[in-house]
This record gives sequence, C-alpha cells and structure tokens, in this order.
Amino acid sequence: MTDLMRWMYDHYIKPNIESQPKDEGEALQIDLLNNELSPQMRKTLQEVLALYATRSFRLGVRTGVTLHADL
Repeated sequence: MTDLMRWMYDHYIKPNIESQPKDEGEALQIDLLNNELSPQMRKTLQEVLALYATRSFRLGVRTGVTLHADL
C-alpha cells in the first residue's frame, strides 16, 4: 500500500467506516471475533481489512470517474 493510500485509510476511510452505525448483530459478531483472536491475529486482521478497504475505495473512485459522464 502506498504512503498516500495509507494516509487516506488512516485519516478518511477508516474513520468513515467506524462512524457508520452498527446493528446489534454486527456488533456481536465483531465482539466475538475480537475475543477469539490473539493480539497478533487482530493486528493481521486489521492489516487485511485496511488493504481491502483501500482497494474498494480506489475501485469506487475509478468507477465514479468513469461513470461521471453517464450520470
């Protein structure tokens, strides 16, 4: 992940994701997962989530740019 994408993740993407409301089922699943994982596995999970979140963000930007003329 580039420095720019790491900065975007830390300052824009992650806060946006974390600010979204979670229903009780989602909160329960997140708590269960965090309780089962070791600290090293939690860190690895966060790195994987960061990778996929930034890739999804980039895909959304590219799609928006491509579809801009059609919208």
